[in-house]
Amino acid sequence: MPNFITYANQLLSLEQISHYANQYVDVDMWQLTGQDEDYFPFVIGEQITNYYIVYWSKKHGIIKYYDTDLVRYRAFLLWLLDNMHPVFANQQQAEDFAKAREWPRVD
Repeated sequence: MPNFITYANQLLSLEQISHYANQYVDVDMWQLTGQDEDYFPFVIGEQITNYYIVYWSKKHGIIKYYDTDLVRYRAFLLWLLDNMHPVFANQQQAEDFAKAREWPRVD
């Protein structure tokens, strides 16, 4: 696995974030960020500038995903979009989708 440069807690421009995110090209961000079926990530928003990542937790429902490294966050967001993860315009749409599929549930 490559050695990634961290940009945690740094103030970066959108251009810098996009440029530095290139270090994650061809990386399985699902695996890198430790996601699985118990923490299924998806996206809420309508444009690349206002998307944010949330995940469905088997025990807690829909939870916002946080990362102090905006570069890694951006790379994960782009990976989710490129790998056909669900995208919802708003939180209500995500909640309706989850409810229709009987999420959350505790096994």
